Amino acid sequence: MLSKFTPRLYYTEFYETQKITSNIVLYESRDGSAITDSPLALFLNLVIRPEFEKLEHIWVVKNKENKKLLINIPVSLRHRLKLVERNSQEYVDYLLTAKYLITNSTFQSWFSKKAGQIYINTWHGTPLKQMGFDLENQVGNTQNVLRNLLMTDYFLSPNAHTTKIFRGSGYKLENLYSGEILETGYPRIDLTLQAQEHNKKQILKNIGLVLDNNLPNVIYMPTWRGGDTQNPSDSLSQLVAELEVLKQRFSGVFNILVKVHPYLYNRVKQHPGISSILIPDEVDTNIVLSETDILITDFSSVFFDYLVTDKPIIFYSWDEDIYNKERGLYMEQESLPGPVLSTIFEVADYLEALTYQETLYRKPYEAMKKAFVPYEDGAVSQRVVDYIFNQVTNEKLKVIKVKTDKKKLLFYPGNLANNGITRSFMNLTQALDYQKYDVTVFVNTPESLFLENYRKLNKNIRLIFRTGAPNFTQAEKKAHDRANSTGKIENIPIKAFQRETKRLLSGVTFDLAIDFSGYSFYWSKYIAFSDAKKKLIFQHNDLYEEMSKEVEGRYPHANLSGVFELYRYFDKVISVSEALKAVNAQKLAQYVGDRQLEVLPNLISLEQPPVLLHGEEERVHLEGIYSFSNPTVEVYSQATSESVSKIFTVSKDSLVKVIASQDVKGNLRSKILIDDIYYGWVEHSQLKFSGNDIIHEKKATKVASLIKKKNFLIYRTMPDFSPDKREEAIVESKDVKQYYWFVKKVVETRQGKLAYISNMVGINGWIDEKALTRFHSIKNKPHLTLGFMIHNLRNRKVATEKISFEKFSFKIKKEMQFIYTRPEPLEFSKKTSALAFDRQLDYTTDEQQRFKGQTWVKTYQNTKFIGWIKSSDIQKEVALSNFESNKNPLEKEIKQIKTYQKEGIPQFVNVARLSPEKNQKLLLEAFNELIKSGIKAKLYILGTGALEEELRAKIIELNLTNEVKLLGQVENVSTVLKYMDYFVFPSLYEGQGMALLEAMALGLLPITSDIPTSREILKEGYYGIIYKGNDKEELLKAMRQALRQKNSYPKFDLDTYNKKVKEKLQIILEK
Repeated sequence: MLSKFTPRLYYTEFYETQKITSNIVLYESRDGSAITDSPLALFLNLVIRPEFEKLEHIWVVKNKENKKLLINIPVSLRHRLKLVERNSQEYVDYLLTAKYLITNSTFQSWFSKKAGQIYINTWHGTPLKQMGFDLENQVGNTQNVLRNLLMTDYFLSPNAHTTKIFRGSGYKLENLYSGEILETGYPRIDLTLQAQEHNKKQILKNIGLVLDNNLPNVIYMPTWRGGDTQNPSDSLSQLVAELEVLKQRFSGVFNILVKVHPYLYNRVKQHPGISSILIPDEVDTNIVLSETDILITDFSSVFFDYLVTDKPIIFYSWDEDIYNKERGLYMEQESLPGPVLSTIFEVADYLEALTYQETLYRKPYEAMKKAFVPYEDGAVSQRVVDYIFNQVTNEKLKVIKVKTDKKKLLFYPGNLANNGITRSFMNLTQALDYQKYDVTVFVNTPESLFLENYRKLNKNIRLIFRTGAPNFTQAEKKAHDRANSTGKIENIPIKAFQRETKRLLSGVTFDLAIDFSGYSFYWSKYIAFSDAKKKLIFQHNDLYEEMSKEVEGRYPHANLSGVFELYRYFDKVISVSEALKAVNAQKLAQYVGDRQLEVLPNLISLEQPPVLLHGEEERVHLEGIYSFSNPTVEVYSQATSESVSKIFTVSKDSLVKVIASQDVKGNLRSKILIDDIYYGWVEHSQLKFSGNDIIHEKKATKVASLIKKKNFLIYRTMPDFSPDKREEAIVESKDVKQYYWFVKKVVETRQGKLAYISNMVGINGWIDEKALTRFHSIKNKPHLTLGFMIHNLRNRKVATEKISFEKFSFKIKKEMQFIYTRPEPLEFSKKTSALAFDRQLDYTTDEQQRFKGQTWVKTYQNTKFIGWIKSSDIQKEVALSNFESNKNPLEKEIKQIKTYQKEGIPQFVNVARLSPEKNQKLLLEAFNELIKSGIKAKLYILGTGALEEELRAKIIELNLTNEVKLLGQVENVSTVLKYMDYFVFPSLYEGQGMALLEAMALGLLPITSDIPTSREILKEGYYGIIYKGNDKEELLKAMRQALRQKNSYPKFDLDTYNKKVKEKLQIILEK
């Protein structure tokens, strides 16, 4: 059997053997969707010039059979190009052999420019919407874009604004990019100017559009509005309705035409009301602009290109108030060269008075032209081709080489989890001199759990994300898998990692590559086999002990043996304390030489980096279909508007769609469409939910599958989707996706389409039609029907009988023994001991599931999901108000801590991962003896980890629930430490102990175990108490001593400490 062709594997297998052919030019526009944009303009210039007649032109397309793709190329030139299908073997061959590579976007993640290839990225628009690193709420969106940009030899920029965004905050090319930015205009705008010069308005006529050549063309070009590219129906219905308003109002006055985003095009072209005015997706936008008399757009950068025509621009941005919050714009509305209008009626009114109104925007129009299209003269393509292919310069072509005088540092910091290594890394990078160093951080795409840590990074830092699967040959993958399983580096395919590092880092050579984590065999290989001039790796702990550590029967850091073997590829192995250096030098002597060893203590900061808040605190989700309770409607232009902008009367049959809602000073307002036309904001009290009345019902005889990427509920009765409640369901689609579903009927309701489905083995109910895919007709096909039923019988599994969504809080019974990862009857459910859970706490729930008469309660502690509990283990329900009050538990604890402080009650604290080597069990036992001796005191433990349940159980066992609190992960430990008296650090081994240093800097008296790193920090007891041995009696004596001698020790000088560390950092970076 033939295996499926895999472009990545084929590309990798032949990467080094395929030779580059000097006369091949490969073009790719919009991932092969069309032959358009600046790549088209460059092709048209090259192909008519005699000196380039030997060039072979390869165009990448998704479907070679689509003849419309050639619509923008004159018939006389079509023989000069060859079409290849994207991701075919032929495509990969050309990607490996073409000397010139031209795209307006990015090549795929497995592409890695070869030596000798020339990569030209034309990009696809002047930035209006924020992009790249400027999108604070989309960390990781830069992945493949930045990787591609850094590989380019030439990046085309139309203006100084675009150059600034890509060099600066948007993609941070400054100091790292080795190619050239050619600021000279956009080749694609040549198509507008040249077509306009010879324009007889025939292009749009020739493609079959219904228009009157004697009338001006008004063309609407909206940008993409949807989030789900598979279901753009809402965008379509609004588009059709609003275009109809313009068509009716301006019949015989304007030709109303539309060119939509590719995501929407295939849906739109099927609609009978719009097909006659829809410009085909294959037609180049800039050619269309040449025949456009009035442009209507929103946040599309197409308006910048249109400036060269000197013709009117109207900005129709009905969702500007939402869009700007989510995406952000680079310029203010006041600077735009046309009006910003929020309803289609305002657009129509403006069109009627266009001659008068247009003069109001002449000044900003001219200012925009000067700033954004200063190079456009119809000869941009000529200049670009002359420079790249003939090395001919031009005074209108500005060649920009970004500064590269800073020292280039590359860091791998780990996964930026909430731990000491991340805190240390944050502190170090905040202390760097960014006038001297250019800093790149190489990481995985962020996990949502640690997203805020990415946002806390210094804004000068550039993030490069590991993108795509590795480019390994089959033999290299096998060797790599062997190395991972054995930890032996003789199996490592070094050449593969050198090639991978080149792919991921775009071939950039760094002055210094630093594995700051030092824990990951996988990631250490990238740093070890990079071509950086110097390589460093950190040791944050006694790594031999870490490798040998067992937690719950597992060895989480067993792969450290592989890291040790990689030390030979690093110039320096850096410990975070002198004591740790001595420990690791002794235990790891076979892996590291004395000359490699270095020390750099952790920098300590008591300030937390500011984090931008990314919430919508005022946004309320009330989306759905409504009607008006009163026919007279008052509309506001903005959610926060104080005065009514319009009053009108609506029909009782009007369909009102709420698309957003906002709480404005306690008053709810909703953003609405009426009969698919946007009107504005109304008081939500004017609306009444329409329920889910059936508009149309159709019987069906089909079988379908459930989509797997999204979870849906199956309801016993048809839901009305009321926004103020979650309706009772039968089962979640993720738990029954193994079945085929018999679709009995589909109903269209006021809230959308629903399907009544059955698996024919016990589950019947209603589901959103969008949950279904891969339909098969079973009409008059009994054998097929039987086959589906047999499949379902064979794959039958237990499922829920009922899902409810009540919100309440409760306490758990003392006799509760187990908590479950999922309700016990479900697949992958695991049970764990519940002894550690505090019976005095309030727990909360927002979902309950029933199986065979037993109800299971989804349980949260302080808003954190902890598992599922049987309803029979709930002791009592507590009022809903308490459910809400648990949302900020730390604030409640700090309030109590302040009270204890005022009362003079001694307060001890430990900050550490909840792990065996941190020795918190010993701390609990010693503290218990302190309490039993009659001393009134409190203990707080900050941190999370594998021993959390065991420690909770220990607290209950020792009856310390009133004296000891596990506060979990605390964002800024200083908020707790500053109220404490004593810091207890009973660790069995440590790297340096950042929390210990932080506590000392805040004036807490330290009590530590007798380990080398703590002795070093406390200067053999000068700054605090060091207890001998590892038993509770010694720790108890130390705690008693602390109570007697609290003010007998000198204060730790943090400023002097940090100054010395920074001086040492400079020495290491400059060696």
